[in-house]
Amino acid sequence: MKKANAEHGQTCKPLRASSEGHTCRVTKLAKERAIHFALRLAIAPFRSRRSIIDLIRGTLAILACFYSASLFAQVDVNVVVIGINKKLEDNVRLSLSIEQQKSHVLMSEGRLRRLHKKAPLEISNALQPFGYYQAVVKPELTQSNPNQWTATYTVDPGPPLTVDEFNFIVSSEVGNDAEFQPLIKKPPFNKGDAFNHIEYEEFKARLAKLASERGYFNAHFIKHRIEIDLNKYTARIYLNYDGGVRYRFGEVLLKQNVLDTKLLKRYIPFEKGMPYTLNQMIDLQQALNDSDYFQSVEVSHEQPQINSHEIPVTVKLSPRKPHRFSLGLGYGSDTGARAKFGWQMPRLNTSGHRLDTETRVSQLGYSLGAYYRVPVFNPRTDQMIYSAGVVNETTDSSESTIRSVGASLKHSRGDWREAISLNYQQEDFIVADISDDSTLLLPSINWSRTWGGNFIYAVDGLRFDITLRGANKKLISDTNFTQLQGGIKAISSLNPRNRIIARGRLGSTWTQEFEQLPSSVRFFAGGAQSVRGYAYQSLGPVDVNGKVVGGKLLMVGSLEYEHSLNGQWGIALFYDGGNAIDNINDKLERGAGFGLRWKSPVGPVRIDFASAVTKEGSPWRIHINIGPDL
Repeated sequence: MKKANAEHGQTCKPLRASSEGHTCRVTKLAKERAIHFALRLAIAPFRSRRSIIDLIRGTLAILACFYSASLFAQVDVNVVVIGINKKLEDNVRLSLSIEQQKSHVLMSEGRLRRLHKKAPLEISNALQPFGYYQAVVKPELTQSNPNQWTATYTVDPGPPLTVDEFNFIVSSEVGNDAEFQPLIKKPPFNKGDAFNHIEYEEFKARLAKLASERGYFNAHFIKHRIEIDLNKYTARIYLNYDGGVRYRFGEVLLKQNVLDTKLLKRYIPFEKGMPYTLNQMIDLQQALNDSDYFQSVEVSHEQPQINSHEIPVTVKLSPRKPHRFSLGLGYGSDTGARAKFGWQMPRLNTSGHRLDTETRVSQLGYSLGAYYRVPVFNPRTDQMIYSAGVVNETTDSSESTIRSVGASLKHSRGDWREAISLNYQQEDFIVADISDDSTLLLPSINWSRTWGGNFIYAVDGLRFDITLRGANKKLISDTNFTQLQGGIKAISSLNPRNRIIARGRLGSTWTQEFEQLPSSVRFFAGGAQSVRGYAYQSLGPVDVNGKVVGGKLLMVGSLEYEHSLNGQWGIALFYDGGNAIDNINDKLERGAGFGLRWKSPVGPVRIDFASAVTKEGSPWRIHINIGPDL
């Protein structure tokens, strides 16, 4: 119904068509039909009086075509509604025949007056769903020129109908269900409130929707009645809702030949006999989709058996293709031009093992990596990863080539992610023109957590991570060290178009043999994710020749203000500070500047113009970075 739909946001203003365009279309159609009809009659034999009458009609139709401009002249109507708010006006206009037909090609003065005459009743009826039963409408129809009319309706809606009684009863099982408590404790009406049919129907719909989502499949309204007393101008509402028996999950039927059944059952978030909820069905669907094993996932519940209150669940799965390839091209100010090629085998066996390989090439160097992944514990979040790879990188401060093999257990601890790793690496490196090599067996542990909703384009959010790692000569390594570092990034929205972004990173290395540490475990600063205005990893303690050798400590911080221009583009101002240092009192470098932001289809693109404030001459540098906010 139009009256109900208005409250649900389905109202819309009708498009006003051009009267000239309608006239042309109707005229052209009339001409074509009349000419076709006349030609048909012209070649037909005159066999009866009926034929003669048809010929006359056809002739008149042809003559009418030449006078079509006057025949189809359209009256232009402007409808004005005064005295009510926009929500009421929208519903009134949807109900007004004169509003809906004002652009009709055949609108005439006579038709206009007929529609205007019934408008007051239509307006009164359109206001009743909002509780206004005593509306007074003053109509007025004026003519400014022969084809221009204005229909004005001044509306006094009067007082809204008040609720004298709201008698709301639910069955015991529904009343004891915690999810229904917000609806039960906050009904739409209390005694003395203004009555609104739309809010009443919405409340009923929310009850029925929640009942369906929570397994009350036999729920129904025993009573739903409204008694309106126009003399007292009050409404009494009687609502009695019986949820019936709540259904429970039954057997889960897995229709697939992709994974081992025992592994697949670990994705199911419920057990047989648990109360049914739609959210758990959606959770199962999402978990199977996110597993990356399946091309298609279909989760559905079946009809329960007779005299049973258990809902069987059916899961239909089809496998992904055995091989998947990816190719990416990009550019970053830290890496220069870069390319990436990936080859994935998403399912090596029914135990869910998978193999990923990746090759990266950039102006800084290259990397080759292979990762063998095995699902463990909760396969949705936990996996054992065996890896092997080579990484080569050349920066302004160092060169290194790392060959490594390792194993890592990644799993969840509540809302935290934990990664426990053991890596064996051999590294050839050059720092400040000194070449050396290193062998390390690196145990490490990392914890991380992200708060917020959209991690790619975050409105408000926070990310924190901390890593502890080290090596010891007694365990294969050729040096001793312990290292701890952590970082935080926070985004806070001031209003829909402005936000503040702050980030920081601290690190510390404990060792008596710093000169033997390879470049990969020394701290350097500078770059798009560090201190802007300086080249990537160009900051740190220097040797006697002024060449950067890296530091034992890391201190970096940044504060940024971002303003959105139109939702897709934005501008930013920022101030960065920090350095890689050996002593807490060492100098920290500073950078500042402005930037351009673009919400691209592949993620936020940041182009920053930064000045190295503490460097002689304060030179400027462009930084380009693409990646999620958190």
